[in-house]
Amino acid sequence: MAITVMALLWTIVCSSAAAATPRLPITSLDEAATAAYTYTYPLVSMEVTRRQNTNVPVPIPAIGIAPTNQLGSKDNLPDASFKGVVRTNVDTLYTSMLYDVAAEPIVISVPDMGDRYHVFSIMDMWTDTTAAPGSRTVGDGQAYRFAIVGPNWKGTLPAGIREYRMATDTGWMIGRIQVNEPNDIPAVQGLQRQLSAVPLSSLGRPYLPLPNTDLHPEWPRNVKVGDYIAALSPQEYWDLYYEARSHTQTRPGDEELLADLARYGWSPNHRLDLASLSAADRAVWTKAWPATRGRLDFANTTPQVDGWRTPVENIGAYGTDYLARAVTAARLLGANLPEDAVYAMGENTGDGRPLRADQNYVLHFDKDQVPDVRAFWSLTLYDEQGYLAANPINRYAVRGERLRTNPDGSIDIYIQRENPGSGRESNWLPMPADGQASLVLRLYWPSEQIVDGNWNPPAVTRAG
Repeated sequence: MAITVMALLWTIVCSSAAAATPRLPITSLDEAATAAYTYTYPLVSMEVTRRQNTNVPVPIPAIGIAPTNQLGSKDNLPDASFKGVVRTNVDTLYTSMLYDVAAEPIVISVPDMGDRYHVFSIMDMWTDTTAAPGSRTVGDGQAYRFAIVGPNWKGTLPAGIREYRMATDTGWMIGRIQVNEPNDIPAVQGLQRQLSAVPLSSLGRPYLPLPNTDLHPEWPRNVKVGDYIAALSPQEYWDLYYEARSHTQTRPGDEELLADLARYGWSPNHRLDLASLSAADRAVWTKAWPATRGRLDFANTTPQVDGWRTPVENIGAYGTDYLARAVTAARLLGANLPEDAVYAMGENTGDGRPLRADQNYVLHFDKDQVPDVRAFWSLTLYDEQGYLAANPINRYAVRGERLRTNPDGSIDIYIQRENPGSGRESNWLPMPADGQASLVLRLYWPSEQIVDGNWNPPAVTRAG
């Protein structure tokens, strides 16, 4: 899906408390500049993502990108040769769409998925996930249609079409469809081909989207979003913000912050020209840019518990927690609501030691610790660069439903280079040839206990 951070999604809790998060008043230009960068960072991340993923004439299935308002379906699972995205997943195939519904709604038609887990998360340009049609919200065993609607559209949708009204005209829909094993891929590809995205005015008529002719060779390609933004000067950052789609369409609840920022000369409606400021004020804005980027460190804002980083608040629905929103956009852009998927990352053993490829480890779940999910769960291993780890059996992840259970109902996963022996192969997650490793535990449609933050993965322990 081009260079986006779609694959690394963590355990999260939809924060109804976020809207009530107290915000300190802004009392200096230093604070205002930092707040303005923090507030706008998610929208800039989305704009870079939009440019990278739509700047093609027609959809490209191999990488899952497509022009605006067209579905980009990635029709294959990655292997160890894939270096496009760190910590990619091998559980689902993606279908995404960068949308623009300023002119009219877009109607998405979804075929009957049976009991196959799927979700279509719809984010506005500020990265808030407004809706997530799929297995959890719509149910299984039925085809359905939904419309992505802009904030200013006035009209009535045909009967039977669910309306999802967004805060911005532009944004990103990310669809994930469960893949059970490699030979299941053709079935999922068939479902992807049955998906459609049609402007409301063309609904019920033959519709073939025209090729995109508004191409921009100067737009970023094949670069990580965060790296691209980090290389911008302060003025380049602000120029990109003011060029971005929907940058003036602020979210409900932002009024207090915007009033504070206006007192220090910043507005979403008027370009910030640093050259026109006094030398002292320009220095403040210039210094605040690297300082703000330094705040957007996921590791520093999320503690480890038993070797796992499992944040439990303010992802997907942020309210006025602008720092949480910016940290997520910087490190985990594309995050699901927690009710749909909870992801956690393990980098160390329970005693804080990094996972090393030349050691043997066990992840043991007691019977009452086995992840409680309504769909499925998986554990994926990565090398020290965050890519799928090459190994002799080309196994990059293990799935919960395929693991051998011990007589007492517990489960052991063997994380090591060598085959753990007869009777254990199904539970073997091979290590890379050298270096360090990391893990991502993905929990799809988790139980309330997990969503509420009352469950944490057990520690990985060294074997022998």
